[in-house]
Amino acid sequence: MDDLQQRQAFEQLVIEVTACRKCPRMNKSERVFGYSCGGLNASVMFIGEAPGRLGADDTLIPFHGDQAGHNFEGLLLQVGINRYESFVTNAVLCNPKDEKGNNATPTIDEVRNCSVFLRRQLDLVRPGVVATLGAVALKATEIIEAHGLSIADHVRKEKKWYGRTLIPLYHPGQRALVHRSFSNQLSDYQAVAEAVSGRRRRKMRSGGKYSPKVAAIVELILSQKPRMSYFALHKLFYLIEVAARKEIGKRLTNSYIVRQKDGPYCVDLHLAKLKTMMPTLYVDVRHSKVSLTAQPARDLFNTQSHDRSLLDKLEERIVISIVRRYGGCSDAELKRRSYLTSEMRDILRAEKRGLRNMFNVPLLLPTPEELTL
Repeated sequence: MDDLQQRQAFEQLVIEVTACRKCPRMNKSERVFGYSCGGLNASVMFIGEAPGRLGADDTLIPFHGDQAGHNFEGLLLQVGINRYESFVTNAVLCNPKDEKGNNATPTIDEVRNCSVFLRRQLDLVRPGVVATLGAVALKATEIIEAHGLSIADHVRKEKKWYGRTLIPLYHPGQRALVHRSFSNQLSDYQAVAEAVSGRRRRKMRSGGKYSPKVAAIVELILSQKPRMSYFALHKLFYLIEVAARKEIGKRLTNSYIVRQKDGPYCVDLHLAKLKTMMPTLYVDVRHSKVSLTAQPARDLFNTQSHDRSLLDKLEERIVISIVRRYGGCSDAELKRRSYLTSEMRDILRAEKRGLRNMFNVPLLLPTPEELTL
């Protein structure tokens, strides 16, 4: 399955999850599944129990917005796992509530209903490492392929399962901390980080995967402005996607873009991927600032194998117009321009009100209409 087929299959899965009504008590809950889960080429998949009422059921981002999400993101941060390079999902993709409207534990039938979706997620993302967060998540993986593991006896221990490495962990919620302290959980997550790091080193020897359409856009950007900062490339790519949604009603790609400290960051523009998609690209790092230099425009497309027909005339015009409009801006001005977009303004307002930590929150997620285009 190539990158385009993978994305199309994932978007079809999102549509099916959104339409699912197999579990009656969750029919009014949000379906927390989509590009907010993470990158489709993630090295590690974290599987939780179900979206929390005060967290993912509200934010639509798995493990984000409540105390369990705060603990989870803190653990990832301390062991050096990038959330936007992981895939985070749940055994049950909707929030199960009791008669009073509070969080409830999913029943085994509800877990079985969603196990079909979980298997398809595993087959699409193909993570090398799978970490289950809590007993329900571990049981969900048992439905897909037997492993005979329990949290009490096998926490942090690696097990070959479904062609991957399975590592059972405790749930990061407050109740689980009674059974497994935060410091012990930190050691558990460090074991996951080490397992991911070992697989990532092996994977990098064969080069990273990238989207051909992203590569075509990057080449077009650099044909218009052969020298720019790495910072500027991310901001221009984001502004292009914003402009495309306004002008033609949909994004040019489904690249995963997240809010970082300095503004929008596109995961598909990771330096390792850039070097793979453009072997002739010169990357210069000085004083922690990364600059990019492409070959002259007359040679650039002759030395690359990317199909420029992936962009139609209107899409090419949008890319070129944004580069011409903002390509001469300083990094500081580009940051300001990206912060003036409606999605970034919404995030800044939420942060100012102190509602939640918005770092690593996905931007420009595909709408249901875009998924059907």
